[in-house]
Amino acid sequence: MNSETIAQKEGQTSAQYDHFDVIVIGAGPGGMSAALCASRAKLKTLLIERAVPGGQASTAYGVDNFLGFPGGVFGDDLARQMNQHIDAHGIQIAYETVEDIESISDFSKVVRTNTGHFYHTKTVIIAVGLEPKKLDQPFETTFLGRGVSYYAQGDASFYQGKDVAVIGGGNCACYAAEYLSQYVNHLYLIHQSNSIKAVRSLKERILSNPKIEIVWDSQLVDVFGIDKVDKIKVLNLVTDQHTWIDVKGVFVYVGRIPPKEILTLSLSVDDRGFVQTDECMRTNVKGIYAVGDIRVKQVRQIATAVSDGMIAAVNVERDLQR
Repeated sequence: MNSETIAQKEGQTSAQYDHFDVIVIGAGPGGMSAALCASRAKLKTLLIERAVPGGQASTAYGVDNFLGFPGGVFGDDLARQMNQHIDAHGIQIAYETVEDIESISDFSKVVRTNTGHFYHTKTVIIAVGLEPKKLDQPFETTFLGRGVSYYAQGDASFYQGKDVAVIGGGNCACYAAEYLSQYVNHLYLIHQSNSIKAVRSLKERILSNPKIEIVWDSQLVDVFGIDKVDKIKVLNLVTDQHTWIDVKGVFVYVGRIPPKEILTLSLSVDDRGFVQTDECMRTNVKGIYAVGDIRVKQVRQIATAVSDGMIAAVNVERDLQR
């Protein structure tokens, strides 16, 4: 389906459209898993996605730890297969942005989107995932799309044969660096610590990659360029010395955080903004569930998101039957 809404596709207005048993917000692995399981349970299901199905999984270069793919799988390929699974079950998808959930009672809610649609539902599963954490520096806004990026897989081709920098030292930063190294001439991995925080196998590949130079104990403090990024200023946190490095691209991978505009619900969250749920994925608001990376949990992986989605759908069905 293209970017048209369900109502537009069927020549109906939102007021004419039937109510849903469950609306899933977000079509990442957790959201698609929830929608699939809910649909198989014969619940009238709507999946709302503001961009493209796959979520963070679609931006991953290689996925090596998802069961059933012994040779690994590209993130966008895995996301595409998940989306095909959704399509095969005829699950309805609306490509819109959810702005709020209104008129909340125990098993009656209204989901309002940016297109002016009001979708009525008994329950809601929130699966919006996380967004890139920013450095909160002025140069991010100045050079966004002109050398500063948060999406290595989407922008790598623009830096073919050039020198770039990746900011960060965790799994996401290292996966991005490994992917970019296939395209760029030289890559600087700028990390505040003196050790890589990635899983062992990935860490070993990064340390042995001849195109990757790790700048230890350092942080990015400024970016310079006339129209696009030309060089960056880096501070060594041990020596307190500054160094200018010539690069054409800066990829920021310093973590992911819950969206600040997660809706105006009175959801219980922890001190970092992650949604608190019970083991059944129920939030403190009756009839609203949360799955995937957005909720408080120990492990944030594709496999755990898929599990969350199935658990939420099972409990939506049970709660509606009571």
